Amino acid sequence: MVARALLFAACTAALAAGPLAAQDTTRTIRPGMTEADVRARWGEPVAVRRLNDWTYLFYRNGDEHRVGHYDVVFLQNGQVMDAVVRSAAHVYAGQSSSPPDRKPAFTPPTQGQPHPGGEAAVTGIHVTSPGAPAPPPAPR
Repeated sequence: MVARALLFAACTAALAAGPLAAQDTTRTIRPGMTEADVRARWGEPVAVRRLNDWTYLFYRNGDEHRVGHYDVVFLQNGQVMDAVVRSAAHVYAGQSSSPPDRKPAFTPPTQGQPHPGGEAAVTGIHVTSPGAPAPPPAPR
């Protein structure tokens, strides 16, 4: 009788802990983890981009052609801040800024209209490699 009660309590605790995928710590990343933690759990990314204090880790999700992007982990100052994940092999325990059930929607540009914060939208950014000649100014 005691053994049965203990078994019932253990099963109840396991079910209350959440879905099995969320409990899988071998593939789950969380806010605050380091880049090394992410690489240890998800492996080497297909691409890494760095800009100022931000790092972007790109991972294949097996559905790039349909969803239009890789899984991406966003790190600021070396810590996970967000992730956009579509692969069942990758689990993000934080609250994603782009959950899987979010439907894509067109965001029209607001040319000539002021931004609610008072700033105008940046529209024409040209990036050149260091040492490359600067592009000519745009005609007005």
